[in-house]
Amino acid sequence: MTPISRRMVIASMTLGLAGCGGLLGGGGPPPALYTLTALTDFSCGRPAPRLELLIDKPTSSDALDTVRIALRRNQLSFDYFANAAWTDSAPVMVQSLLVDSLQRSSCVAAVTRDTLAIRGNFELRIELRHFEAEYLGDAGLPTVRIELGLIVVRVDDRKVVGTRTVTAAAHPVKNDIPAIVAAFDNALHTAMRDTLTWTLLIAH
Repeated sequence: MTPISRRMVIASMTLGLAGCGGLLGGGGPPPALYTLTALTDFSCGRPAPRLELLIDKPTSSDALDTVRIALRRNQLSFDYFANAAWTDSAPVMVQSLLVDSLQRSSCVAAVTRDTLAIRGNFELRIELRHFEAEYLGDAGLPTVRIELGLIVVRVDDRKVVGTRTVTAAAHPVKNDIPAIVAAFDNALHTAMRDTLTWTLLIAH
């Protein structure tokens, strides 16, 4: 099993469809469900034992705030892969995986998605701007594109202490759902690593 295959968690059997035409459409049997994975090797270099971080649910457009796996053929419209879905909406999935990744690292005193659970020192606000597979060229294979707008807020005085945009892209090895989900996983790992590294630097 390849590293990509080990990182990709498939919640049910895929339909084995090939070609973009076979990936689009609606109707038919219930969708195969997919999820992505947390970072298991994130290292902060310098732990922050007093830091309590709140990670908000990302905001997004209605096109991305869905369990459907988004794709784009042009800059003006969205579509979705047929017979495939995320196990949770994209914003909730990204939030959960960021929290899980940081909890695994033991870099901070506490991290949570629930603002009632801890008071927190800093709050990470996220805008999910891109989370789709783009078919914009002539290669036949999509590019998975992820973009996060980040804001870190100090809880005590609600002061913004930093803003940043994180982008990541990955290319599937072939044009089918398992390969495209693996590319999402790779791109999200890059985006999460950059997000957490920057957030911990700003919040120290």
